[in-house]
Amino acid sequence: MSAVTAIQYTQDQMRTLTGVSAETVRHWRKTVPYLASKTGKAARFTFADLLGLAVTNELVSSLGVHIATVSVGVDALFRLLSTSGALALNGSVAFVTPTSANLCDIGPEGVGPAPAQPTLVIPLDPLIMRLQQHMLPIVPTPSQAALPFPPEAIRSRA
Repeated sequence: MSAVTAIQYTQDQMRTLTGVSAETVRHWRKTVPYLASKTGKAARFTFADLLGLAVTNELVSSLGVHIATVSVGVDALFRLLSTSGALALNGSVAFVTPTSANLCDIGPEGVGPAPAQPTLVIPLDPLIMRLQQHMLPIVPTPSQAALPFPPEAIRSRA
């Protein structure tokens, strides 16, 4: 029996799902070695790559971090995400420093010991939910049950 392959996304799908422009990805390819291998029209991205791009986008757009400042840490994050299972990422938080990255689960007792150096913390759940909603939008169920007999228009003789 053949092995199941992971779904891969095109560059256009990646841009739609993550909101990262083509120019931005081109710039990030110059500073993040992991992304340097994803070039050309035939480049394909896994769900972990999409999540990494979404985290990087949060770092750059929401926190105002320059990509060159954390490029080694972002590269480590992409490599860490690529080896992690998608289901294991639910409830996780990404810790990114200028030189490293780490994933931690959020448990009832919290995240764990405080990092020893300045660290950027990005929760993954909202990003995973946003990606999943773009991929498989949930159609709202109607609040009214379907009628067994459809209504019919009646004309009056007045």
